[in-house]
Amino acid sequence: MKQKLLITSLLAIALGLFGNCEGGSSDSSGLALAALGGGGGGATVASNLSDVSAASYDDNSHGLISASTLRTWIADWANNKPAGITGNLVIFQADKVGTGSTKNAIATATGVYVYISVAPYINFRGDRDNGLITVKGQGLLTGAAIDTWFQTYNVDPTKDLIVFAGGAAEPYGNIGRAYYILRYWGVSLNHLAILNGTVKGQFPESELADDGLAPPLGGTFSVKQLKNVDNRILALSIEDTIKAVRDNGHHGIAGLSSKIYISDNRTKSNNDASTLTYTNTAGWQEYNGGENATGSTNSGVVAFEGHLKGAVFVPHYNFVDRSSNSDYAYGASAAGTFSTYKFKSKAVIKNLWDTYSIGKDPDNPTQDNPNSPNVGAPAYEEGQTVLQYCRTNTRTMTSGITTLVILGRPTVFLEDGWSIFGWLAGNLPAANFTDDNATGNFPSIPAEFAPDLQGVIESGTRGSGLGAHYNGSGANTKVLKSKIDYFTVNPSATTTKKAQNEDWAYKNQ
Repeated sequence: MKQKLLITSLLAIALGLFGNCEGGSSDSSGLALAALGGGGGGATVASNLSDVSAASYDDNSHGLISASTLRTWIADWANNKPAGITGNLVIFQADKVGTGSTKNAIATATGVYVYISVAPYINFRGDRDNGLITVKGQGLLTGAAIDTWFQTYNVDPTKDLIVFAGGAAEPYGNIGRAYYILRYWGVSLNHLAILNGTVKGQFPESELADDGLAPPLGGTFSVKQLKNVDNRILALSIEDTIKAVRDNGHHGIAGLSSKIYISDNRTKSNNDASTLTYTNTAGWQEYNGGENATGSTNSGVVAFEGHLKGAVFVPHYNFVDRSSNSDYAYGASAAGTFSTYKFKSKAVIKNLWDTYSIGKDPDNPTQDNPNSPNVGAPAYEEGQTVLQYCRTNTRTMTSGITTLVILGRPTVFLEDGWSIFGWLAGNLPAANFTDDNATGNFPSIPAEFAPDLQGVIESGTRGSGLGAHYNGSGANTKVLKSKIDYFTVNPSATTTKKAQNEDWAYKNQ
């Protein structure tokens, strides 16, 4: 059965960044498991939330869809829409087609609506308080915010097919986030799709319009209509992440496999797409966790470096085909002269996961990869939940699509990423902190929520036994008070699930 979707996008994500095929996965809102923390109902099992792609993306009607499938829908939506879809095709395009083209968006048609995020009304990140720390500009969208989005574009995700697409730039950090947030709020995978690759290069200019439509306003849909659909397990809280890593194999967290598989996706973008070029200084330095590896003195307040204990490094950059594979010319840009950023084939993606993550060369799976940090790592076991993270959950959206939407592997994300998790030091040496703008101390983090105190952080090579590497050992890499003042910490916190609990209460009021 083909996977179909609508292209939506008002993304331009903050912080500078940046379904079910026949015989495939199910989309259960099962309520049999214990609640994630407060608010009744129960946690959906992560394994019920993943989509499985057909061997060819052309055969999908939701999840990752091809340009040819989308073109077929647009040509005659009434007769070509997927089974079970009774509403419109709504396409959200993350950016304009842009340079080299006189047109900027997929053209509308009967039953087909196209919106483009030039100056987005909203993106899929927001300010949240998880009970321990305020997360500014990159947290989960509130119920009121996601309702406003639905109503601004008059979208009904129980009837419409929503497709997220990129215009010209590599789109997955943005549109993957949109997909993830809608799934978190309970939208069925049968009503969601992601265009494989960009509009530019896959649609001739004759099929494009000058711009997208103006938002129609006046919609009435609310996530309150998805009562009791509890997909909060997708966004794993700080406390559950700590517990799952510390007690891997016997953590007892509802909705996860007892033994989880941990994936660190903080790849340094590399112009050479070969994994053999990655090293701990030119590819996986954030995973390795050397001094200021995340650039915390410039862009954040990460107090410690390293990776979650037991994690493997997975190069998100290499899941995407970056060759000059465009099908159509745009102005002076001839066909075949620029990339459309399509995902590599399902078979290649599976091979990359299954070889590189155990330290093998994807091009020669019987040989060790000399530049992989994963030599000796255990292989993924069927049914394991994959816990993914990067710095801000931008790069993770690319790797997340490969497991959650293509391979059908149960997948959850460390919500807010390492930029928050790595902030929560319980034992930062006083000498590593400087009050550069006002007198003060590093905030007190409750021990139960301090990853370094809970023994779930490792630095250096995998299995090194080394704990967290605290930033600030160098004169120019101190943890700065001017950076931490951006956040508010509750030293008496008893939960890090406040946002998830508020979301559940909003849906079910």
